Amino acid sequence: MIEPYEVYKLYLAIKLHFTTKSYDVVKYKGKVRVKPETFRKRKDMVSIKKLARDYKREEIIDFLVANFVSGERWGGLFDIQASKRYEDWKAKKNQREYLFQRDVSKILLEMEKQKVGAFFEKNGKQGLTFRLYFGRMIEIETLVILDKIFDFVEETDDILLEDVVLLVKKYRPFVKVTDSMREVAKTLTQ
Repeated sequence: MIEPYEVYKLYLAIKLHFTTKSYDVVKYKGKVRVKPETFRKRKDMVSIKKLARDYKREEIIDFLVANFVSGERWGGLFDIQASKRYEDWKAKKNQREYLFQRDVSKILLEMEKQKVGAFFEKNGKQGLTFRLYFGRMIEIETLVILDKIFDFVEETDDILLEDVVLLVKKYRPFVKVTDSMREVAKTLTQ
């Protein structure tokens, strides 16, 4: 069992990672400055202790990532839907290759329909892939995988894209790309 204080430090590290541009949980190896006294004064100890009791360290990281990625600004600590979001996220993670292949097929179909030559546009413009994501036709993980393969997501001044660009960049360390995903992604450039 992981200690509640360690859970709290994980929570802070992952929260900083997903909510700020400057903190990188991988670069800093999850280290955050927090005094045990600060932790003991918290009023949300029940939630933190419950996570420590119910999950292993890696599961806690996944739990927090799943909730921050879904847009939950507290990482699911205070939300009764947090466990459901985590279970849904795990199910998607287990089907990631299938979902990616499905999403790439959707992108190819839309490229053909709209007579678009590339699945992405540079220069901070909202390309086809982002439009499909905003239309809930493809998963955020598909954007992350494509970005890890093609490095096409770039900083932007576009208010509509700004939050998604940050999310894609911050989610990258938590999404694995397989060789079969790379092969599927190649179909977008042929």
